[in-house]
Amino acid sequence: MPEEGDLEAAGRRAMPVRVEPGAPRPATILQVAEELEARGVEISELFKEVRSPAGEAVYPIHARREGQELFVEVETGAWDEPVRRGILRRAAVLRRSEHAGAELEILSAHPVPPEIRFLTGRSPGALLQLDLIDGSLDRPEEFAELFREAAGRRWGVDLDYSPESLPLTEELILAALDGGEGGGRAPALEPLAGGLGCFLGEIIRRSAPSQGSWTREPGEDAPLVECGDYLLDPIGKARAFLKEGPEDSISFYARYALEQLGSQA
Repeated sequence: MPEEGDLEAAGRRAMPVRVEPGAPRPATILQVAEELEARGVEISELFKEVRSPAGEAVYPIHARREGQELFVEVETGAWDEPVRRGILRRAAVLRRSEHAGAELEILSAHPVPPEIRFLTGRSPGALLQLDLIDGSLDRPEEFAELFREAAGRRWGVDLDYSPESLPLTEELILAALDGGEGGGRAPALEPLAGGLGCFLGEIIRRSAPSQGSWTREPGEDAPLVECGDYLLDPIGKARAFLKEGPEDSISFYARYALEQLGSQA
């Protein structure tokens, strides 16, 4: 039978590490590291610097747990926008570094937002969307290129700005979202809708008989593509595709839009 001390140790390992709200972060990091070590986690380094093509990041704790490399984030404050952006930017650096396969755990005084928990995971859908977090709808041409580069990195394909690339894009996105952790469907968040929509819009804009332009209408939350007398909403279409799947095909949308633009020319 297990000794009483062994049972106590097992119970201690099963309990979540407690982080006090508003506590000084450096002292909390040291406290968390001691707590993890007491639970059998091997601490490799505190304030570990990580570099990758996505930039540089410093992680509070670098460790190994049951043979698996582990990085730990420690947050004592509320999940405001700067905290969210910081966590995701560091995760983006990590996932393109030599430590890309490491587990990333967030210990927080407040509940971790579901989208943060998802984007810091290792599913194909999370990795693709994490690559798109710095995209901006204010710069749709750049966002389209960011999407194209992320697709090439994650899928090993060289997408171009032709309508013929869209069926493959649809197929790969649906496969990535179907490969969520635990076998469920991964969420499609705004970075993916924005990146895919800008890529779709750039394909239509470049392929139109008379090349179109991006414009922003008053009251619209996303830019539109203006081609002749037509105003197209590729980002809205991307959102519909991510929600409904092939029934709202972006490939069909692009073909139809270009046919209409061709008949107008």
